[in-house]
Amino acid sequence: MTVSDAYLSEFSEPVGYADFASIGPPSRRVVGAVTNAYGRVAEPDGDVGPAALGSYEAALGALGRFLGVAPEMVTVVPSTSTGLFRVAFGLAPGGGNVVIPSHEFPANVYPWLRVETLGGPEVRLVEIPDRRVTAGVLSAAVDDETRVIAVSSVDYLSGFRPDLAMLRELADDALLVVDAIQGLGAIRQTLAPADVMVAGGQKWMRAGWGSGVLAVSRRAVELLHPSLTGWWGVVDAFAWENLPPHAPRPDAERFQDGTPPLFGASAIEAAIEVIEAEGMGAIESAVMENVALLEEVLLAAGAELLDPWETVEERSGILSFRLSEEPSTTTVQRLAAAGVFVSERLGWVRVSPHATTDPDISGLLAEVLKG
Repeated sequence: MTVSDAYLSEFSEPVGYADFASIGPPSRRVVGAVTNAYGRVAEPDGDVGPAALGSYEAALGALGRFLGVAPEMVTVVPSTSTGLFRVAFGLAPGGGNVVIPSHEFPANVYPWLRVETLGGPEVRLVEIPDRRVTAGVLSAAVDDETRVIAVSSVDYLSGFRPDLAMLRELADDALLVVDAIQGLGAIRQTLAPADVMVAGGQKWMRAGWGSGVLAVSRRAVELLHPSLTGWWGVVDAFAWENLPPHAPRPDAERFQDGTPPLFGASAIEAAIEVIEAEGMGAIESAVMENVALLEEVLLAAGAELLDPWETVEERSGILSFRLSEEPSTTTVQRLAAAGVFVSERLGWVRVSPHATTDPDISGLLAEVLKG
């Protein structure tokens, strides 16, 4: 399935750009929204504050709609790490443990390690050599004291997609926390079945740096302490005549430690508008078709694929490969010289096309690999 001309006209990345797992070039609508927001502040009037807050509320509405939750159960964060730190510090104090695949991207490891050093839950890193994160391989580390299972919705190297419903069943009373940055915007995702979903907007969402989302279930709000709740995240936040502390808000805004990223909110709202105009189903289908097209080229060239998946449901927009007798860094450099832009990760060449990736990239890729 190809995407519409209207969708394609929003973007202008080079023909050979296939590195969306690193950086997703934002749409014209996103650039315009952020430019307008900065312009309003650059020439302020008496309405600039209320206008910014109104835009923020609109962004929460868009995020809630996009993730299938009530607007009050989502908030905007500037990065995946920021959101995960706020969640992790909600576990302190207390014992128990947090279970994480050892190969998780560091953004989903450091927050839990930092809390552990302050007396928080023990971090249990589970070695999974083939990167197939399943309930079966994590089950030995999960017990009655487990408070969180933290995983990615898409592995940043292999592109493997775990069965979150099975992990939710394994978690039982524990929280299932999902780093969704490598899936949100490329594949259809909602908060369910997770308790917490965090994702920066600079990759597949194509919203640029400083944008992101933290979505939580009612259960997560009840179980997590408001350890990092700042002035914005409390009831009657603007009643400054009443000395702190005020009671934390009963919704996702309690995870704000200060003024939320208002410009990031404008960016991610605009990104969602572009996605919704095209349809997430059409975008996902195009992403998967582009991955399949590049996989054919790689197999024809005799490349070794990192392929832990067994079903199509376990695949995503990320594909990693390597060539025999050539360092991955050399392959990446040769591809870049020919106008094909990808990344090197842990000795593999990571290819990550989006729905807008030009099919002509396959010819460029084949020509380099043939040489």
